[in-house]
Amino acid sequence: MDNSKLKNLLETHKKGFALSQPFYCDNEVFDLDVKSIFFHEWLFAGHVSELQEPGDYFLFQILNESVIVSRDFNKKLHAMVNVCRHRGSRVCLEKSGNTKRFTCPYHAWTYNLDGSLFNARLIEPDIDRSELGLQKLAVEVFHGLIFISFSDKPDDMTDLKSKLDPILSPFELSKTKVAFKKSYRVKANWKVLIENYSECYHCSSAHPEFSKSHVTHMSSEKAQPLNALMEKRAKVAGVPTDFVDCIGVNRFDGQPDYAYNRYSLYDGYDTGSEDGMAVGPLLGNIKEYDGGASDLYIGLLNPFLIYCDYVAVYRFIPIDKDTSIQEIIWLVRDNADLGSETAVDRLKWLWDVTTVSDKCIIEKNQEGINSRYYKPGPFSSMEKYTRLFVDFYLERLGSAK
Repeated sequence: MDNSKLKNLLETHKKGFALSQPFYCDNEVFDLDVKSIFFHEWLFAGHVSELQEPGDYFLFQILNESVIVSRDFNKKLHAMVNVCRHRGSRVCLEKSGNTKRFTCPYHAWTYNLDGSLFNARLIEPDIDRSELGLQKLAVEVFHGLIFISFSDKPDDMTDLKSKLDPILSPFELSKTKVAFKKSYRVKANWKVLIENYSECYHCSSAHPEFSKSHVTHMSSEKAQPLNALMEKRAKVAGVPTDFVDCIGVNRFDGQPDYAYNRYSLYDGYDTGSEDGMAVGPLLGNIKEYDGGASDLYIGLLNPFLIYCDYVAVYRFIPIDKDTSIQEIIWLVRDNADLGSETAVDRLKWLWDVTTVSDKCIIEKNQEGINSRYYKPGPFSSMEKYTRLFVDFYLERLGSAK
């Protein structure tokens, strides 16, 4: 993108207001989004339960990039670009599996589980084969959550891990497993999805199923008494209620945005389910239900919603400037028995019905943004984190000039 065009877009943005139309609809802006956001940020790729044995692997796909995430025979995890070093073919074609080595289907170049080249048939002996391994990406594992980054200099997670480790420890997320996944194709720019997720200003009108159990659609003054009672229950249950806000202006330079907050559900709701009743065994070392839920962010692209008995992980994956995937991954305790279809339906009910509603309102939001009459309006006080996301986004674009 021409620097003068980007400079004009950034300088004409009115602070505290929504983004102008080009940020959602311009091809050059989307190309810059890919470069400065998705190929820089840490991205949630999967969970360690998907790589239990040496030789296990899965593919992570975003835009035109395919990544092999594997566990080697020393139990170390690796993330490698799924592009053969010979003439560029995809090496691994199956979405997941177990193998001793990866063999390119084109000319049979073979790679070890760590990406190093094992064999290249008939290549001249003077070629340095040590330089022909699959290209490696940065990978971090935190409480069983696997993150990758395409950046040569990804943000440092040291402070994040230090601050969040004692908070997440009681949940033992590394001892959970993937119970269900579902992807929702949405006809909207990726930013509209994240902006919608980041606020509950719309929850009362758009999500009656969510609003009857969660207090986040209320003003902070009305929610405070319920949160105070929940904090007392959480102390007995062994559930952390720390408040951590290292987002935007509170973020440390060179480190990811991250945050944690726990809030109350309404009386009669132990967890995020249709009837408020448990949908699985308690996570980790939690002793009992506190009637609360936690919002966790590890980077602004990776929100996690943690109940006492399950975790809902959200991923926002761009397809192009006009289309995105909103994916949800449900995690439960590793010994949970959800063998029946009914049990899985109970687990996914709330966030499935909510996301189906979100798909509708997000697509209508995008249709309005596409109008020649669209003008950005001011954020409300209940859109604090949407505003912070916009500030974060504009800062990243500004640094990419």
